Amino acid sequence: MPLLPGEFLHHRYRIVSLLAGGAHGAVYRAWDATDRRDVAIKEYLDASVEIQKRFRSEARRLAALGHPQLPRVLDHFALDNGQYLVSDYIDGVDLQSLLDQYGPLPSDLIAPWLQAATVPLAYLHGQQRLHLNIKPANIRLTPGGDVYLVDSGLPGLGVRPHTPGYGAPEQQAQTAVGPTADVYSLGAALYALLTGLTPPNALSRETGLSDLKPAREVNPNIEPYLSIVAGRAMSLRPDTRYDTVEDFARALERPAGRPAPVVSPLRRAGPEPAAAVQPRPVVRARRRLDRRSIIGLSALLVLLLAAVVFLALTNREQPAAEGPAATSTMQSAVAAALTQLAPTPTATPEPTVPPTPTPQPLITQTDSRMIFIPGGSFEIGDDASEENDEKPARLITLDSFYIDETEVTNAAYAQCVDAEACPRPDRAGATYYQSYFGDPEFDDYPVINVSWYDAEAFCAWRGARLPSEAEWEFAAAFDPAEGVERRFPWGDTFDGTILNFCDVNCQRDDRGFEWDDGFRDTAPVGSYPAGRSPLGVYDMLGNVMEWVGDWYDFRAYRDIADTNPRGPVEGEFKSMRGGSWFTPPNDIGNYVRDNLDPTASQATLGFRCAMLPQ
Repeated sequence: MPLLPGEFLHHRYRIVSLLAGGAHGAVYRAWDATDRRDVAIKEYLDASVEIQKRFRSEARRLAALGHPQLPRVLDHFALDNGQYLVSDYIDGVDLQSLLDQYGPLPSDLIAPWLQAATVPLAYLHGQQRLHLNIKPANIRLTPGGDVYLVDSGLPGLGVRPHTPGYGAPEQQAQTAVGPTADVYSLGAALYALLTGLTPPNALSRETGLSDLKPAREVNPNIEPYLSIVAGRAMSLRPDTRYDTVEDFARALERPAGRPAPVVSPLRRAGPEPAAAVQPRPVVRARRRLDRRSIIGLSALLVLLLAAVVFLALTNREQPAAEGPAATSTMQSAVAAALTQLAPTPTATPEPTVPPTPTPQPLITQTDSRMIFIPGGSFEIGDDASEENDEKPARLITLDSFYIDETEVTNAAYAQCVDAEACPRPDRAGATYYQSYFGDPEFDDYPVINVSWYDAEAFCAWRGARLPSEAEWEFAAAFDPAEGVERRFPWGDTFDGTILNFCDVNCQRDDRGFEWDDGFRDTAPVGSYPAGRSPLGVYDMLGNVMEWVGDWYDFRAYRDIADTNPRGPVEGEFKSMRGGSWFTPPNDIGNYVRDNLDPTASQATLGFRCAMLPQ
């Protein structure tokens, strides 16, 4: 049972309130009657001699730490019932209390708070210490806006307490733990703050008793990249999480090109109230005749009156016609007068349109070439495909655009790195090459091990962007001479001699045993001129898969825009096209779609850029 308010500990500390409780003890807010200040007291209810020794050692190690975002350890002592650790009380509010008050919080608040919490955590890891008790309740926000990390799990005692939903599976199983256990807890805190729900227990997930529903499925208003960050951080396997808390903090940064959410100056919980729209009276515009119309009508009226007077004078000496004959005569006269007034139409000759020259390839700042792709209409997708995400085929129209003649090379990407506009690839080597990026021998090979955001940053630095799925497929498949799309850039029959794919050299059971394309890994760009698309673009299939600009949607073609489609507005995975040196022959083609976490990178994945004519 927790201590009641007013109780004195060690003849010095008066209990003010209970902050948290657990199986091993409690945490209290207390008043230090000697130094006259607020303190926090962590209670550990085990009075054994062995635990006393460990507790004293752990308290001394904690007291040696010093970081402005960690509370200082001020005192420690033992009583008959257990051990007590006294530290600074951090005034403010914890994130769990804010979550309880407001529900899921805005991402532009959550991300900076958690990034700030990684700073003291990185310090602890640098001191070979773990926290092992990270949760929203232990991240405190002071009245001045500072973020503190409080209430460590005391791992030196050999016990790893955790709140259900926030502890990594290895922490709960009492097996070896490392910094990635704290990364898991950070991801769980992010998930809870975004969704308002405590994540399922890690061991339950591991045994299949529960599943982790993606954060964005719980709260559709969550930005896709944050849902992905939470999911990766909460991977059950430590080696698939972010390696360090610094990596986690970087992942929380808004991706390039993703605008920040628009907020009002004074926000309130819940959706933004819609501004009242005052009804506007409908004013009907009065039709007015222009000056030329008025003059024309006036002239016509004068001529009609003149014709009537002329006919009256002419027929005065003749017997008056009666009945229908008179009416017919008058109508004929009027018709004749109107016919004389009507202008005789003159045929306008058709202008002679000179042929439009095809623009020459553009030379980029990295000395690569971009090929001009004239716009047109074509069918995206394939109704005959066995893959549902490749159908139905839809007729769409694209404006003209430029696309890189080859995949972006190591040498070109290195220029962006040197300009400090692009990060280095996640790994310098390739699958079968220990030295790859930065090695002059591989300068004309495609850059690999870059995320979607890295690829987008490069294209933006060069004044371009990633191509849309529609642009990519048009450049790969459309034959303008015959007005048809091809299954492969060279035709409708697979030819394993004119692309770099999973051939006899590849370590897959479904490889193409009958072909040898000459490479075991990536190949220099443009190595297969016979495999170019009809529009003159190299390596659209094979060598490396390519990031494209669109968010992936399994049902994208069902509601695709008929002009310049750009895919969904948001999503969790980015689309990829083209296959790679590791793709077997049955899985490669112009229509084949794939997708991946945009923060991930692979040794089989690169990109090329596109842009509209200036």
